[in-house]
Amino acid sequence: MLQTLHRSNACDLLIEIDDFTNPWQDSPWLVMVHGFAESRQAWRAWVPHFARDYKVLRLDLRGFGESSAMPQDFPWTMDVVMKDIEAVLKTFCQTPVHLLGAKSGGTFALEFAAQHPELVQTVVGVTPPVIAAQGVDQWILEIKSGGVLAWARSTMKGRLGSQVSDAEVDWWVNDVQGKTSEPSLLGYLSWIPGLDIRASLPLIRCPSLVITTTGSGLRTVDSVRAWHATIPESQLHVIEGDAWHAAGAYPDECSRIVKNFLLPHLKVQM
Repeated sequence: MLQTLHRSNACDLLIEIDDFTNPWQDSPWLVMVHGFAESRQAWRAWVPHFARDYKVLRLDLRGFGESSAMPQDFPWTMDVVMKDIEAVLKTFCQTPVHLLGAKSGGTFALEFAAQHPELVQTVVGVTPPVIAAQGVDQWILEIKSGGVLAWARSTMKGRLGSQVSDAEVDWWVNDVQGKTSEPSLLGYLSWIPGLDIRASLPLIRCPSLVITTTGSGLRTVDSVRAWHATIPESQLHVIEGDAWHAAGAYPDECSRIVKNFLLPHLKVQM
């Protein structure tokens, strides 16, 4: 089911809800937040694992997917993203949710859990950068010189790892990242180097899980362990693999890990 939420700053947010739960039960919500240059389609392989037990909501963040594109000079801030997510949860879910994010979507999920404990029952971050990765300036140059499609293709093997097939790369490039407008990407990239949510992590009070990989080219397991240790009573799961986008590269394994984490918190009212 597709829905549109009208937001401020001339922005419409596209929402997709997959719900195969029993209609006579009050099933919980699982909200999925995608990463940079992606859309709700990044969660495609995850939905069958969860839509029987959870009402699954996937949103296209502003600037991405089928939500409104943003001009290059749009003033991105964390507060803008937080207010968008808050509006989605209050409009569609109206109850504390299980919040799941990948890459920068994981960053937003963790920050949101810290800011809005009343709206989040559990939170999961899959390879979330709590501080901005290096190389953003190079990405900007590549996008300006070769366009979005060429940039997406040049970075895809690092995202999805050495075992990714050519067909899979083509899908991610052409049907996911390549559909993002260049002004949206460039505007977002001008903001993201200042990203740093480390001060928010100790404020997270709900059950939380972080997933990372052993061979990521962006961050080491030890660097993740260092900031993860500041989240109270959080779990860390390390996947063997060289992709730094574990949610996209290993969706079935990640889904199994997340389902096991969520199981003790699955409360269904008859």
